[in-house]
Amino acid sequence: MTATTQRLSQSAGPPVKRRLRNYLLVPRFQFKYTAMVVGVTVVVASVLGVQAYTYSKGQTEMLTINKMEAKGDAISEQFVKDMERYSQAEDRKVLMGILGGILLLAFALGCTGIVVTHKLVGPAYRMKQLLREVRDGHLKVQGRLRKGDELQDIFEAFSEMIVSLRAAQEQEIALLDAAIARAKEAGVPSEAIADVQRVRERMKAALD
Repeated sequence: MTATTQRLSQSAGPPVKRRLRNYLLVPRFQFKYTAMVVGVTVVVASVLGVQAYTYSKGQTEMLTINKMEAKGDAISEQFVKDMERYSQAEDRKVLMGILGGILLLAFALGCTGIVVTHKLVGPAYRMKQLLREVRDGHLKVQGRLRKGDELQDIFEAFSEMIVSLRAAQEQEIALLDAAIARAKEAGVPSEAIADVQRVRERMKAALD
């Protein structure tokens, strides 16, 4: 960033700190993007989870059969029931672990998606506000992007554009001042240059 642009960008004071309520600047876009990422991840994780659960269930059944074979003729009806409960409990633990992992992953990706989209939407939202100010005739850059935000290069280019416009407008104001001064020295009535003075004041106001 050039020195002039940096001074102009910092004129409004330190950057605004992030707050939780400010993370959803464009909720529709941010939720849509996050939902897509979370949805795809959950589907893939669910498919892998089903395969893992099926494999784990098979291993549990194999372990139960081995224990029953090791028991031999001493096997009893109660032992069979105990083994069935053990198998079901182990399978349930695996299932709960898989479901819990998928939910935790979805939550983590959801939070990450909001944060990541905020780093993109935040600068775009800020630049949209600045463009409206320029549209309304205010040639100044208030504040700057926060560290870690995206679109830093675009914001820098925008700031440099404002600096160029301000410089051009300052030159125009200087030319108007000189023209007004010459007109007054030539004895031109104030009423005749009133319109020019009003234009000059409007141009000056855009720089304040």
